[in-house]
Amino acid sequence: MRSGMDARACAARVDKWTARHSLPLGVLLAVLLSALLALHNVSAGPLRNLNDIGGWGNRALFIGMTAVVQAAVLMLAALIHRGGFARLALREVILTAGLYILLLPVNQKTYFYVEVVQPIVRAMDEGGLFAGLAMESGFSAPALTLLYLVTRGPVYDMYLVKLLCVGCMLGLSLLAMRTAERAGLGIRAEAVLTLCLILPQGFMNAACTAQLDIVAVLLLGLSLALVPDDPKGWRGWASAVCLGAASAVSGAALYALPVYALLVRGGRMRARQLAAAVGTMLVLCLPAVWLGMAPGEAFSSLLRANLGLPPFASGAPNLMNLIPRAAVEEMPGYFMLSRLPELDTVTNAQPYYTQAHFEAVMHGLTLAGLAMYMGVCALVRRDGRMSPTARALALTLGALLVCPGATSGAWLAADVICVYALLAEPGLRLPACMVLFATAGASCYPLTREVLLPMILAFALCALALCMLLGVFPGRKGEKTHE
Repeated sequence: MRSGMDARACAARVDKWTARHSLPLGVLLAVLLSALLALHNVSAGPLRNLNDIGGWGNRALFIGMTAVVQAAVLMLAALIHRGGFARLALREVILTAGLYILLLPVNQKTYFYVEVVQPIVRAMDEGGLFAGLAMESGFSAPALTLLYLVTRGPVYDMYLVKLLCVGCMLGLSLLAMRTAERAGLGIRAEAVLTLCLILPQGFMNAACTAQLDIVAVLLLGLSLALVPDDPKGWRGWASAVCLGAASAVSGAALYALPVYALLVRGGRMRARQLAAAVGTMLVLCLPAVWLGMAPGEAFSSLLRANLGLPPFASGAPNLMNLIPRAAVEEMPGYFMLSRLPELDTVTNAQPYYTQAHFEAVMHGLTLAGLAMYMGVCALVRRDGRMSPTARALALTLGALLVCPGATSGAWLAADVICVYALLAEPGLRLPACMVLFATAGASCYPLTREVLLPMILAFALCALALCMLLGVFPGRKGEKTHE
């Protein structure tokens, strides 16, 4: 009997000691896990055979860089942790397992990267950042600057961009877990972390195609997490800087401005802090201007999609991606769509669906989409019964569905909110599952040619989920639709 009491007392003392020293123990565990994974990658891990790395020296360097990214993320997890060491150890193990999964397709060369990103990188290899700026692309000037800086390393550029995106995916998952922890979800915070790390959308967009939109999603999430209750402190300014950086990397982040307008109106941010966000966007354009890019062109590039794919679909269930392109060679499986019946033989009307027709349709859809998004914002603002999570999901879905410039990488914001909603609000589980299912089917293909049917079905499911969030369907007048 006495020995059992002594064992419990000893265990209690150990728990108390580990809780008091959780930070140094967490740092030590981060270094240990990073070293173990690096050693595993030498012979049997996902980095055991890097096809285009250029020799053992470069391979060892990239394994070391991956270990540094892993250690930094795990140390960040230890720094923000509040509680016992056992939960911190569990989180670091989950993050390590997630990194292992995300590194599995590191050798995969997608059509998207080879045909869209790599020509820009090769031009910058020969002529510097100015050569990349001179090429016609959907990148903003700050996004090109980021791409230039990331790809200047000594190893193959695709691996460097993928490592950046994988690190951002780990950080986004950690941010979602921290939000769940602050909301008092308990052990479900670790479930949020796990689900975010195994999202098919994250695996495809971060580990396979390496879309820089993930950087913008992380910065936007960090900006929202830093929004303070009192705008007088440093957090309000830090939130504004993160918003400006996110909007500079991807124009899709600009659709979050209605949220910040509501924050300013509610007294949680100040108007001059939003002005600082605009200033951050302009400052990040200065390297391009310094290299000779016209200021108007550099600043207007902020409104372009981060990854423009004019001949190909972006792999996202967006209104703009439901209209087929015109050229037959761009979509051989849909050649019948290039013919239109001749309506007027007297005027000799054009019987072909040309690029000019496509551009005219896109201009009209852009205006219609922005008007629809304003309507979604008005409905969300008017419905006082919606929870903050429901509002965030409705605004995010509305922007991604109807606004231009939203790639599959930007859809990770909606997917992470859906994962949080699954565990935090039972009333949102059905629309959240619909969105996760739709984006998993539509976004997770290697972005080769235009595939209409998956995007049409995904768009219909996501639109139905948005209607459910707004109380349009199902529900009668006066019926409560949110918990």
